[in-house]
Amino acid sequence: MSERPTIVHAPHGTDHPYQAGPEERTPRDPVGGDMVSVGFLTTPGGAARAVRLFWARNGRPQTPVHGRPLSVGQDHDRWLVELGVLEAGDRVEYWMLAESAAGPVESLRYQFATRRRRALAGISAVAETPDGLLLATLAADGQAGPPLALRRLPEGLQLELGDRETGRQGDRETGRQGDSGQAADDRTLRVGDGAASLSVEAASGRLIYQASGASTGLRLRWVEEADSALASVELSADLGEREALVGFGERFDALDQRGRAPDVAVYEQYKNHGNRTYLPVPFVISSRGYAMLVEGSGHVAYDLGRSVADRWRCVAQAPAGGGPVAINLFAGDPAACVRALTAHTGRPAAPPPDWAFGLWISSNEWNTQARVEREAALHRAHGVPATVLVIEAWSDETTFYIWNGAQYTPRGGDWAPRLADFTFPDDGPWPDPKAMADALHAQGIRLMLWQIPALKQAEAPHAQHDADSDHARTQGYVLRQADGEPYRNPAFWFHQAMIPDFTSPAASDWWMQKRGYLLDELGAVGFKTDGGEHLQGRGIVASDGRRGDELVNAYPNLYIGAYHRFATERRGGDALTFSRAGHTGVGAFPAHWAGDENSTWEAFRRSIVAGLSAGLSGVAFWGWDIAGFSEALPSAELYLRATAMAAFCPIMQYHSEYTAPGEPSKDRTPWRIQEHSGDERVIPLARHFARLRMALLPYLVREAAHSAATGEPLMRALLLDHPDDPQCWALSDQYRLGRDLLVAPVVEEGATSRRLYLPHGVWHDLWTGAALAGSQWITLAAPLDQCPVFVRAGAILPLQLGTGQRLGDDVGSSTEPSHLTLRVYPAGVSEIDVVLSGATYRITATVELAGAVWVDLPALPVPATIVLPDGRTATAAAGRAQTIQIA
Repeated sequence: MSERPTIVHAPHGTDHPYQAGPEERTPRDPVGGDMVSVGFLTTPGGAARAVRLFWARNGRPQTPVHGRPLSVGQDHDRWLVELGVLEAGDRVEYWMLAESAAGPVESLRYQFATRRRRALAGISAVAETPDGLLLATLAADGQAGPPLALRRLPEGLQLELGDRETGRQGDRETGRQGDSGQAADDRTLRVGDGAASLSVEAASGRLIYQASGASTGLRLRWVEEADSALASVELSADLGEREALVGFGERFDALDQRGRAPDVAVYEQYKNHGNRTYLPVPFVISSRGYAMLVEGSGHVAYDLGRSVADRWRCVAQAPAGGGPVAINLFAGDPAACVRALTAHTGRPAAPPPDWAFGLWISSNEWNTQARVEREAALHRAHGVPATVLVIEAWSDETTFYIWNGAQYTPRGGDWAPRLADFTFPDDGPWPDPKAMADALHAQGIRLMLWQIPALKQAEAPHAQHDADSDHARTQGYVLRQADGEPYRNPAFWFHQAMIPDFTSPAASDWWMQKRGYLLDELGAVGFKTDGGEHLQGRGIVASDGRRGDELVNAYPNLYIGAYHRFATERRGGDALTFSRAGHTGVGAFPAHWAGDENSTWEAFRRSIVAGLSAGLSGVAFWGWDIAGFSEALPSAELYLRATAMAAFCPIMQYHSEYTAPGEPSKDRTPWRIQEHSGDERVIPLARHFARLRMALLPYLVREAAHSAATGEPLMRALLLDHPDDPQCWALSDQYRLGRDLLVAPVVEEGATSRRLYLPHGVWHDLWTGAALAGSQWITLAAPLDQCPVFVRAGAILPLQLGTGQRLGDDVGSSTEPSHLTLRVYPAGVSEIDVVLSGATYRITATVELAGAVWVDLPALPVPATIVLPDGRTATAAAGRAQTIQIA
């Protein structure tokens, strides 16, 4: 007997940001003037002989359209029907009828209304508000548009289109005035002051933003639903001749995004990221002296001169239900704009703990206690200091809070375990994780554990996971679909997993309490909060009412924020999260890394771009997997050049993917790379860079405090400190580490020298002390044991070095210096604050006309050595304030 076919059609699919499924409508949300087509499947393959689409337009039946078969397969056949170009406001109903040997089969019925695009053409009325103006708008068709608000913010100005109360555009009567409104006439309405202002011409609707001595004309359009709810807002402007545009979150393809079309969608692109990213931020800094942030977590798409060479465009999706879209404008140089962004969206409550600035070590192969202890012992044996060890493969890979191999009695889903609830067999993978963590800590190494926000589909019976999953479902602790059923991850990683709802305080508390013993009793210092990109589709519903459109981008911050707050509160601030995904404001939860990448020179260069763009977007503390994470091991040269760069990066860490038993190890440890490459320089030079990193700790800790307080990144694109130098806007393979060091990593295979740019000022070679004038390109030798680094004249560089020690010498693994070296690079009067044992000490250096240098020292808790670039030195005992002259 012949089988009746099934018709499969999902108009919006999963709302995948980059791929359209064969069963979707295109476009998913048509706008007047779009060519509309309908894709669908029939299953099983070959069951449907022919398919027709029946439809009605504005209640009037249209001629049925025969489906065009695009592919025929055993599982399904793929069909496409083209409806043609539709007009704004068209209301369409459609359904499909499949003919088969078993008889006809009819699909469900589907409806949509075509959206309308409109443009601001004038202002009909104005009312003053406590923070600005509320304006009644006129569209180009002469009809009333949504309300427009121009507001003053503490950090800048805001343009908001739409109704905050209802999401509707309100009374559509042309020219209607509010209760306190007055006719706009032909005035220019302005909000702001001399530093920055936002104005609109009432007669024309022309918007003008004036900042940093420049004027930018803005054009405002919007798209509305058939019921007049706001769907999206478009803001555009002309591009200056040499205008550069940077920011947009962590971007791998280019620092200056002009000529590109980035979008803002949290997305897990496994390696080779292109224009996709785990961490997008709808924030752009212009070289013309302003910046722009789209509020909220909706999808935002940019066209930065790609379609029209001299124009940028930003299209921001409105919240579900048609709420307003707000766009903030900040004025000033790039550093001022980053400070304004982070003041508005959030900064770290405190800098990361000191131990976060040593070497981090990890590998997915380290899946037993014996392996972890072996690798820690090898670091000691080879003299490679480390301060953080991350274990990814520690848990049972189902609950993500129970150690693999642990024995216990399963409890109810509300169970918050303690360490005493588990026993650890001697022959298991983790016979005594508490003793392991204590031993690591005694060696100066903190333990961090991997996490994923997912209730994984268990591959085998698992009583505790079943209890947890049942509890989460019944208590409403997981994200749901519109029909009330739990949302399940459609992506390949943790496929079909339920996702915890971190918008719910109760769900967050339930989830985190299960992990409390890891911090309280085991001594873990935090979590590697991986993932967070598991959401797709507008039908997702959270407990706080948010829908999928807003949750996709918001979710990583909700997830990471819950972990960060829990760990820092539980450990009195001595904790950290290390995260991959994020969105606006995620920099408040340090630290972050760039995700998965290959071990290639190209990926090395792309990772530097990612770090700089993340820093320009509010992420102050960032790192990457040294020389890549995946597939073929790096060459010795790539590994050492990458390690040299990472020594001058906010977070220095290596990591690698899992290797199946019997396959050659993919560990990125120095000894594995040396074994693989046969190059006996690897271990000595990796040791040299790890020790150099320990020497830099006093400087890094000082600069981290500045970054946390201001929101400025620790890894600084040169344009932040040199905004008036066009060269610095074009450089994406040089940067400043903190305010005093300029770093130019060697990023080309086989290079023995490095051509680099020194910005304005005087710069001292870190290795030789030689002074060079800025505003010039130079080429210098770059041996494998050195990363080209320069120090700003006027800097005082605090280092953890004893008298007579050089960078790269053994200074131990303690994050608290026993001896301080102050490298003074004289230029007038210089001051720095140094943090030692939790206290802050101010040090001042003054240069006399005769060349003598006076250094004022407070009563430091450790002895200090003062070193000048020409080799002159002096020493200071601990415990007393003193002024030292170096003639």
